[in-house]
Amino acid sequence: MSPRPSRPWPPARRRWGQNFLASPAVARRLVDLFLDQVPEARRTLPVVEIGPGRGALTGHLACRVTRLVALEIDPLLEAEVRGSLAGRPGCEVRLADALETDFDALGAELGGAFRVIGNLPYNVGTAVVRRLLRVPALVDLQVVLQKEVVDRFLARPGTKAYGPLAVISQLRGELREAMALPPSYFRPRPKVHSAALTVSIDPRAPLGATEVASFEPWLFRGFGHRRKTLAGNLGPWREVVRDFLVERGLPADARAEAVPPASWLDLARHLDAAAGAC
Repeated sequence: MSPRPSRPWPPARRRWGQNFLASPAVARRLVDLFLDQVPEARRTLPVVEIGPGRGALTGHLACRVTRLVALEIDPLLEAEVRGSLAGRPGCEVRLADALETDFDALGAELGGAFRVIGNLPYNVGTAVVRRLLRVPALVDLQVVLQKEVVDRFLARPGTKAYGPLAVISQLRGELREAMALPPSYFRPRPKVHSAALTVSIDPRAPLGATEVASFEPWLFRGFGHRRKTLAGNLGPWREVVRDFLVERGLPADARAEAVPPASWLDLARHLDAAAGAC
């Protein structure tokens, strides 16, 4: 069951974009999806929860995992959740900002591999996931984000939503929308719909965690001006890009959204080599 403090929970604060899960049944379902619909080998791995908030997910997790580290940025909530988990072996809450946490060090501390779950604030959710996709120790994640953002992660080439988020995440593993969450499931009630995004990292993924940082600048530059061609956005390497696209059976004046993830990765590596030769 979800932990309950000895007094009312502190109110939501806009500073951290807090919208708490308010349905125990939905929280239980999210934890069930996270723990049950994965290979057996993953079920005993340490779990990192980002943003436990009022403990909607935390209580269910604490009853079912052998090691749980919850990262909470709000000191008032951190204190409450810490108290509610007192005496639970293998469970702890840390006052931490997920955008500043050293996940490589945390992975080493947890034995080299871990899983992530969380109901992420809308204003930092994308940035948190981008950071996690750079972490070699990450095995998988299930996070609640704004539905529009989830759609961007899942977008296919040639669509308006397709961009750097889709390219990077789809090169790191398998993605799916695990559950839709309307505004009525949260307090305060947000003005947007949410969804749970699952990313299962493929150990044989074409894009390794340590390569993400060098890959991202090419992507964001290539998608920088959507009305311009990809060669136009990557001006100094215009002819290199045009030749590459033609070799891949794409128009020389193709836009960034026309390039599939695998071809984007090959192009970035090609451009790294070209830039290094200059």
